[in-house]
Amino acid sequence: MSKLLMIIGNGLTIDLMSHISHLSDINTINLFANGDKVEWPDGSNEKGFLSYKHCKNLWSLGARPYMSNEDAQNLIEEIISCANTIPKNMLDEKSDNIYVNAYFELVAYIRQLFVTYDRKISENDLSGGDVTNWGWYKLIKEAFNNEKYEKIYIITYNYDVFLERVLLAHNIPFDVLGIGEQNNKIQFIKPHGSISFCHKVKNDKDTYDIKRTSVLYEAEISDFEIKYEELDENYSVYALLPPSGDSSRLLFKWAEDIREKEKDIMGSLTGDDKVFISGISYWHVDRKEIDEILTRISPLSNVYMVNPNPPKVLNAVLSCIFNNYIVYTDSDDLGGLL
Repeated sequence: MSKLLMIIGNGLTIDLMSHISHLSDINTINLFANGDKVEWPDGSNEKGFLSYKHCKNLWSLGARPYMSNEDAQNLIEEIISCANTIPKNMLDEKSDNIYVNAYFELVAYIRQLFVTYDRKISENDLSGGDVTNWGWYKLIKEAFNNEKYEKIYIITYNYDVFLERVLLAHNIPFDVLGIGEQNNKIQFIKPHGSISFCHKVKNDKDTYDIKRTSVLYEAEISDFEIKYEELDENYSVYALLPPSGDSSRLLFKWAEDIREKEKDIMGSLTGDDKVFISGISYWHVDRKEIDEILTRISPLSNVYMVNPNPPKVLNAVLSCIFNNYIVYTDSDDLGGLL
């Protein structure tokens, strides 16, 4: 019996949106590009979450809906790099530090951005022929129907739930690691959290505000349930780490729980297993976390990277670790590889 492991990031969402002709609606490259279209979720329906009114620190650092992709990426990296060096006690208490406050504004904004994106994609978008002809869907379905594969693990750093919704639309069952598991063959692992991680306690919508201390993001993984509706409710805790954050850095209990379970799974992989990697950035701020996963995988595993323009350093690292390493520039031929 073999296992299939997928390690995926933003590139897979981009690929899916391209296949269902929604790439212009769902911009996951420049996370600030649609900030003026995101509602402040207090029930007022007022758009403009990314604004001086609601995100004074992000705005003061230069976050704008009209900034370039490169400038947006650089600003996010700047904020996360600073957050990764700030002593944890500064994050535990309210602070006047612009980067501390921008960090918490970024967490809140990104969650609401992806909730907004989720509403734009209908079940019909995800159940039609464009999806059934998508290489990643073919790969997962083939492995799901193949008795040779006892388990399919999908490590995803995406906050969105588009891939989960694809499987739901096609009646393919799955679990999310740590939350209401039912021993299904497919298991999603989301070390950076997700918009679907909904805390069991929620507050009135009109009391919504940005939580500005790390204590207010702390919870056990058992305190959450998985939801694909009512995502814009005012939940007491949001389980989400910003892009390129290190899930070991802040040591939120929910992230730590996922990380420990993830380590056990990686250690169980053998040379008979296959690994598919797509859409991860391998920036310096998330490199340590990715390396911890890669070095736990058997060097005898068959490893495939799907990326039209693979990060050079990641390409070199994979070539160094794995003898059976292949690069594909698109997902078109993934079906049939098993």
